[in-house]
Amino acid sequence: MNSQARILVLEPEEQLAKAIEKALREVAPKAIVDLARSLGDAQRHAGESHPDLFVLDVDATYDLGQEFLLDLRTSHPNARAIILTATHLTAARERTAGLGAIHFLEKPFPHSDFVDLVQALLQPAGRADEEKFQGTLSELHIADIIQLKCMSGKTAGIEFTAGDGKKGRVYFESGQVIHATASGKEGMTAFNELMTWKGGTISEISPNSPKRTINIDWQVLLMEGARNLDEADAAPRRQRIEPHTRKRKVLVVDDSTMLLNFVRDILREAYYDVTTSSSAAEGLKAAKKNQPDLILLDYILPDGKGDEFVRMLANEPKTAHMRVLYMSGLGADLRPDANPNVIGVLNKPFTSDLLTKTVETHMPKSPDESETVAAERESAAASGAEPPATTEASFMPPETAVEPATAPTQTAPPAEDEWWSAPQSASGWPEPAANAGTDFGSTSSQIDESTLPTEELTHGAYFCGDTRFFSLNWALQAIGKQKLSGALRLFWDREPVDLLAENGEIVLVTTRDADAYCADSPITLTNVDQTRIDAARAQQRETGQPMFLTLAQEELILREPAVQLVQHYGQKLFAQLWTAPRVRFMFETATLPDYARSLPREGDIDNWALATLRSVQLNDLGNQADYDASSIPAYTKDGFERVQNLKLTVAEAQFASQFNGARSIQQIAKNLRLDFKFARLTLFRFLALEIVECWPPSAETKTERKGLLKRFGFGE
Repeated sequence: MNSQARILVLEPEEQLAKAIEKALREVAPKAIVDLARSLGDAQRHAGESHPDLFVLDVDATYDLGQEFLLDLRTSHPNARAIILTATHLTAARERTAGLGAIHFLEKPFPHSDFVDLVQALLQPAGRADEEKFQGTLSELHIADIIQLKCMSGKTAGIEFTAGDGKKGRVYFESGQVIHATASGKEGMTAFNELMTWKGGTISEISPNSPKRTINIDWQVLLMEGARNLDEADAAPRRQRIEPHTRKRKVLVVDDSTMLLNFVRDILREAYYDVTTSSSAAEGLKAAKKNQPDLILLDYILPDGKGDEFVRMLANEPKTAHMRVLYMSGLGADLRPDANPNVIGVLNKPFTSDLLTKTVETHMPKSPDESETVAAERESAAASGAEPPATTEASFMPPETAVEPATAPTQTAPPAEDEWWSAPQSASGWPEPAANAGTDFGSTSSQIDESTLPTEELTHGAYFCGDTRFFSLNWALQAIGKQKLSGALRLFWDREPVDLLAENGEIVLVTTRDADAYCADSPITLTNVDQTRIDAARAQQRETGQPMFLTLAQEELILREPAVQLVQHYGQKLFAQLWTAPRVRFMFETATLPDYARSLPREGDIDNWALATLRSVQLNDLGNQADYDASSIPAYTKDGFERVQNLKLTVAEAQFASQFNGARSIQQIAKNLRLDFKFARLTLFRFLALEIVECWPPSAETKTERKGLLKRFGFGE
């Protein structure tokens, strides 16, 4: 262990920064740890010292973080890097863990995982670890840059120049790779060749691509590229799996679309044939038709309970032999099932690792399957010999335990090593307020399409409102639903904010207060003369044109980074409005200014709004999110459908999976082992988007009248 190591941590969130520092002290008590709260601070620290390890949280600054890493490649070639990200990385993503110089950790992550990774990177690698923990910043791989670009969700183009002069390009659209060229090739063939290149240079190019040649999710694409790098080893593995070997069949029955997607994708990656059903009736039909080897069954379904389902299986000769594993968030309340085919209970929520281990343990072996073939199948699943599914499953719940069905199950206690969410004891939870429920269920601003303006106007005020009566979400949804073009002017206690839209798509957010728009100095502007920056700020004060666009027009910075900075700082600016005491707004139909006409549009209003809400920090909430711990979140009329289309982080997806119209905020936080204040922050996002609403316990019957309890199987 390098006891004199120097570590630079870039983490804007204060509590997480302290937790990371504490963990680093555990691994290397004599190491020098520098904490930076912004990229500017990180750049200054990096220039003054020579860190051995960089720990960078780049969720809000993917592209700027990329530039920082490219600079570090030459200034600190022997250092290593850990990237902290809230982007959901599929389980099979581990296949590429050692491909480049960067090691990615998905938030939230166990304390032990972070400690083990830091320990491995700070000490000389042993033979067993050489492959997994290879890579210094001098060896920054093409895959590293591609991952950062994809996680940023941007539209961009990058050009790679190999050491021998060969050139290749990769084009991105909304965070997905859509086209690649290299050595006269294009599409997947070109991308796979690029993955073999080492060294060289990387530069930004225009994102305009002549066509789309790649239609695979970026994580799957990278895994495919990683497999091609090891083709000599992968081919024999595939050959060892007999072509006639039957995939083991799993039937998953649950009324949660997110959980079905999650389980299906994880088990398919593990080489299982997976069928899903959303009701007991559908599940029984699927069991008869597909003859699964194992059934994962939600204990409470809209049209029946698990024990009834099992009895119906037992009454049919074709299904009487089938093994059933209950999935339930009510593990401690389930009584032992007398049916011997019920082999256990998998407590919700559960992790992908626990899911696959449980299925492997309880999957019956076929009579003609030898132990050798079974071992080969497990090896193939672990190495990714079967191409994984390409769906966007984002539900990744934290790990609990599997209990045998012969005894009542108990909820696993909070793990001591999950330092990112500091679990509290029961005595530390806030007490319900005396007036619980009087302020919940604020439905006055729920979107009712009949209340949206319908007149066809070409210029002038289209609608106006006040956040005391109408929400910001209402205004955004009105723009999208009515496909409006013009400016949403937002008035608060500072200079007004303008959101420009065209045909219902968001173009940018700006303000004439250039200092409020961007108070810091992004790393992209490092080489720009300060007088030119000041002039661009003055131009913004006069016309509202974002300073970065002015600098790009003067060719002082590249246009693509300028556009990304406009999007980033615009979202950060709008984020402040979510917690403002009062915002008055008015939409004016008008033609967009010249500077906004060529900018990319964002048509996904919900995901854009969610991105802005992620910039809201705990200290920004104040008293606005003092939710009664005993209140019950429940989906709004269209909330359940809308949440399916959101690109959720792992923590958000975990939280969303708990909304069943019966669990209180306190129970959800305890189930997920979250500190209550972090639960408040996550809930605030869903409430601001009006995907959920909160009801006091006494209003539970009211939510049942709306069909939410029955929809989630709690209406019996």
